[in-house]
Amino acid sequence: MTKADDPKPHLRLAVENSQTELDRKWAKGEIEWPLRDLASNIIRVVRGAGKSYEIVGQCVAVIKAYQQYRETIGCLPDSWEIDRILSIQPAGADGEQYGERWEREHARETIVRGSLQIAASRLAGQNTQEQRGRSEMMSGVNDILSIREEARKRTAEAERAQRRAAANAAGRKKTKPRKRRKVEGDPEINL
Repeated sequence: MTKADDPKPHLRLAVENSQTELDRKWAKGEIEWPLRDLASNIIRVVRGAGKSYEIVGQCVAVIKAYQQYRETIGCLPDSWEIDRILSIQPAGADGEQYGERWEREHARETIVRGSLQIAASRLAGQNTQEQRGRSEMMSGVNDILSIREEARKRTAEAERAQRRAAANAAGRKKTKPRKRRKVEGDPEINL
């Protein structure tokens, strides 16, 4: 039996790949929560409600998690892994969905992204980027207002149609409003 025909090296490689992948997932999990805790606390501090006294300890926890990742895997995590960890995009938001509920949620997410852009730009003193964030945020607000107005119009039209259908079902014809009589002595009161 030749070395090429021996199945053992192939199986060993599969097991090693499997263990490497498990190690990577474990190391990524060890980075995920310290990084999210740090990011969310910083956002809260910027908002005026965070725990600024915890930032240093959270930074140390993130650095230790990165060091552990590098020791386990041999390199630092890819930037796309960090992007995914820190993404605030709701689960399932990457699929194409339609409907009023999805449009409303999309508009809310636009407001959140614009608001975060404004906050980050203010911290960095980037007026142009702050205006871009303001524009994005207002685009989301306008989308929500438009969605609400369309829903209001649909509801009003449905109510009118329902009243017409009920009147037709009862066999009533549209009648003119009754004339009002004036009460003597008080021209404001009509019956």
